[in-house]
Amino acid sequence: MSAIGVARSQRKSLFLVKAMFQGLSVGGEWTTSFTYLLEHAPPGRRGLLSAIACCGGMLGVLAGSATGAALAGLLSPEALDSWGWRLPFLFGFVVAIAGFLLRRTSVGVAEIAGPSAGLPLVDTLRHHFRLVVRRTGVTTFLAVGFYLVFLYIVGWLQSVDGVGPARALTINTASMAAMIPIALAAGWLSDRLGGRPPVMLAAMAAAFVGTVPLFLLMHQNATLPIVAGQIALVILVGTVSALTPAFMVEATPPSVRCTAIAPGYNIPNGLLGGMTPLAAAWLVERTGVDLSPAFMMTAAAAVSFATLWTFRRPLAQGSP
Repeated sequence: MSAIGVARSQRKSLFLVKAMFQGLSVGGEWTTSFTYLLEHAPPGRRGLLSAIACCGGMLGVLAGSATGAALAGLLSPEALDSWGWRLPFLFGFVVAIAGFLLRRTSVGVAEIAGPSAGLPLVDTLRHHFRLVVRRTGVTTFLAVGFYLVFLYIVGWLQSVDGVGPARALTINTASMAAMIPIALAAGWLSDRLGGRPPVMLAAMAAAFVGTVPLFLLMHQNATLPIVAGQIALVILVGTVSALTPAFMVEATPPSVRCTAIAPGYNIPNGLLGGMTPLAAAWLVERTGVDLSPAFMMTAAAAVSFATLWTFRRPLAQGSP
């Protein structure tokens, strides 16, 4: 192997290690940050602030995608491979400094309960295991749906419909951008209706009924039907994504919020969501049924709908 090949292999290994640590840090930071934000939300605005938090994450994904596309367009392949790839990480370092400064100036939260005798996460799983499992069930549709609609769908359009890579990426980027106003509208609507479950249940029910027809609509090499189908899927997934943080905070007792929400949100996203693209590709190849991914999303919608339906009592006071 040439020196260049060795350098590239080492770089990939470092990126893999970096991504693992980044995933661990983001997984812990995301749930605690939206919990902190929503606990300080003014009355009647928790749904909208939940959507804004969701949009913040989506804007980060869009910014990363746009940065990569801009560098690829401005730099030659040689320059990009030599030094240009480092620029996004320098930008990320600036973002990290901004996050550190925000954390330093954040208002503290009063202690709700006394210190735990053991590890907080272990205590939560031991004494509130059912509570964590129910939140995992609610998040299942979001995990599977998000990874299908925003990650796997690009490859599906290329392999199944014969759509070119550039067009598939453009359609997917447009759908990611469309999720921002959709999420904000869902948050506003939930505040007007006085709760998250009715809006989330409606989106999950629509996903259960409509996912297969929408994938069938996208199953052709024509831009308009593909865009229409993907935007419709974004409405369903985006609605649930926008409201899940607020629902989690409202549905979890304050004394165990962070330690119960973190596994309830991150386990389905990390395991189910992370495995979804591979499982979808395997199903299509193994069964020969191009619509197999749609059945995965339909099943996830059924699981989350059934779990969310068990939350009968009002959630505004943080009842489990």
